[in-house]
Amino acid sequence: MTVVYLQGTSELPQLWLGFDLKLRPTIVGVARDICVELGKRIRLLRKERRWRQIDLAESAGISENYVSDIENGRKEICIRTLQTVAKALGVTVGELLKGV
Repeated sequence: MTVVYLQGTSELPQLWLGFDLKLRPTIVGVARDICVELGKRIRLLRKERRWRQIDLAESAGISENYVSDIENGRKEICIRTLQTVAKALGVTVGELLKGV
């Protein structure tokens, strides 16, 4: 697989695309901007509840380091973990993604 990086613009986010042997495009990674914005949203909701990162981590069943990495946009979050974090924060996945 060949991977190509597409620089984002003000209208389009940056994106990693992979091309298989028949040159069919496949999305490989999520734009960093999305991860950063989601992390900010999670941090905001956590702080509204006056929770520390360890409180969210314990409630969601993930590590405190992973919470930190998500909130700082250093890690992409899988859909299962996204659902677990949303549930721990008492919101739906849709509410969690609002504005991202």
